[in-house]
Amino acid sequence: MEFNQFVDEVKGRIKQFLPIEYEDAQVRIEEVKKLNENYLGITVLKENQVIAPTFNLNQLYKMYQSDPEISMGSILRSITELVLDVPEQFNPKSITEYENAKKKLFIRVSSAEKNEEMLQNVPHQMREDLAITYHLAIRIDDIGVGSTTITNDILKRYGISEEQLHADAMENSPNVRPIHVMVMGSMIEQLMGMGPETILKDESVQSIAEVISNGMGSENPMFIVTNSQTVGGAGVIFYPEVMDQIGEGFQGNFFILPSSTHETLVIPDNGAFDYRVLEDMVQTINENEVAPEERLSDHVYHYDVKDRVFERADKFAERQKEKAAKLDKNEHTGKEQKMEHPKPKKHAMEL
Repeated sequence: MEFNQFVDEVKGRIKQFLPIEYEDAQVRIEEVKKLNENYLGITVLKENQVIAPTFNLNQLYKMYQSDPEISMGSILRSITELVLDVPEQFNPKSITEYENAKKKLFIRVSSAEKNEEMLQNVPHQMREDLAITYHLAIRIDDIGVGSTTITNDILKRYGISEEQLHADAMENSPNVRPIHVMVMGSMIEQLMGMGPETILKDESVQSIAEVISNGMGSENPMFIVTNSQTVGGAGVIFYPEVMDQIGEGFQGNFFILPSSTHETLVIPDNGAFDYRVLEDMVQTINENEVAPEERLSDHVYHYDVKDRVFERADKFAERQKEKAAKLDKNEHTGKEQKMEHPKPKKHAMEL
């Protein structure tokens, strides 16, 4: 079955699987533009219903094609279960009035290059080549987060500035999608394909710095930084004070590797790795292991604890060279000045 036939069949038959109260529901098929991906979505909106989820038909079609045991009936039943799982009594004021909506705010981070078109229509802030965007959590459960993206139009209706939106989202994100830090085995073990059994989590520790410090036992340790659901968690690294706490745990600077849109990896900048080697590794993994829609960046980033600067690792290396050159120049100039202005000799006082 071709994709277009699949879409037509889903749209034409979905109401047969829904309860009688959905007989007058609208079934919409429309292109959905989201961070890192575009897809064709289906939405079933019951009469007087304010909000309804949109389901990725491209993803459902892949499932249908990949497994012969998945029938069209099972696809339709899955959509039905999800449709019926939407809360019946959804208060529209929870997202239309900003004082209520801001409690649902959280941030995501994505590739600015891959999302250039979408970013023209949504408020965002740049961190190197990464874009921080703002979202409202409509529903949170074990599967994930149902959310909507804050657009320029929504921001205008709220009547607030981008700066206020950013401040509120940064403050509230840890409440909506709490941070989750895990220590893994050594980098070598990870490259050898060690599985999840290498992941450790110490429930007794309370701070990020403690998780990092307690996990420094293995050689060249690596840590995962994500959210509690491990989905769309790369933005956690930008939560308030997170990088400072990681630096406290490492007791120094560290590298940030963009594993995917779901997580970042952090390792200490202790001289064991050159950023160019790390960058080659990230690029190779992106090409071979990470789905295109989940790729964050091919660059490696660095956090300077003393100067509190997040930047690309190559920029940090260049900045350090400039600092060293400036220091050498100042020392050289100081020596020349001492040679040009020798101290006057003391003469015996004449009587």
